[in-house]
Amino acid sequence: MFFFNFPNNPVGYTVSESEAGKITDIIKNRAEKGDKIVVIVDDAYFGLVYEDGIYKESLFSNLADLHENVLAVKVDGPTKESYVWGLRVGFITYGIKNGNQKIYSALEAKSGGIVRGSVSMCSNLSQSLIVDAIKSSDYDEDKREKYDILKKRYEIVKEIFGSHKEYSEYFEALPFNSGYFMCVKLKNLDAEKVRKILLDNYSTGVIAIENLLRVTFSAIPSDKISKIFENIYNACKEA
Repeated sequence: MFFFNFPNNPVGYTVSESEAGKITDIIKNRAEKGDKIVVIVDDAYFGLVYEDGIYKESLFSNLADLHENVLAVKVDGPTKESYVWGLRVGFITYGIKNGNQKIYSALEAKSGGIVRGSVSMCSNLSQSLIVDAIKSSDYDEDKREKYDILKKRYEIVKEIFGSHKEYSEYFEALPFNSGYFMCVKLKNLDAEKVRKILLDNYSTGVIAIENLLRVTFSAIPSDKISKIFENIYNACKEA
């Protein structure tokens, strides 16, 4: 089984156009050799890319009709794509070459069973709100406005790492080009210890993941972003 989850919450990375083609070729090659492959594509950040040359379509479009041995599963929702944190509405779409009613009915039944056995049912209020929002004549304009805000914050983070070379003594940015988050990789430091120092001494909250700190730049006002990384730098010096 291949599992792709880009962009994802921790890293904020979307594959490039060339990488998308290479991924598709690798999967097709293995499928032609007889491998049974399930590819799960998490498209929660669809459309939230900030650089040229990044693949702007879903990998699902490449995979849904790629080969009979490839089951493509598209998992997405409006939570981040439509800037509705908290509504928690999700969608699952299946695609397989030469798929028929029997196959899709079985997948639908299995999916329904999992939903009923876990979350029981989705929030009708959340579903209704997002449907009405999508139908609104202002929907595209509102999304563009929020996209521009996030892109500006993204560009500020990029500029910070380009101009503050001293930060590289303690941490470096993992590649990121989209979404809501980015990660810094610490150098010979305990991420959990740094996280606690940030919280206790600098009133700054981040998520520690092994030797990484996840920074939610999307939720930070533009004029405060530089202070966040200054705080991380000072906390690293204390650690």
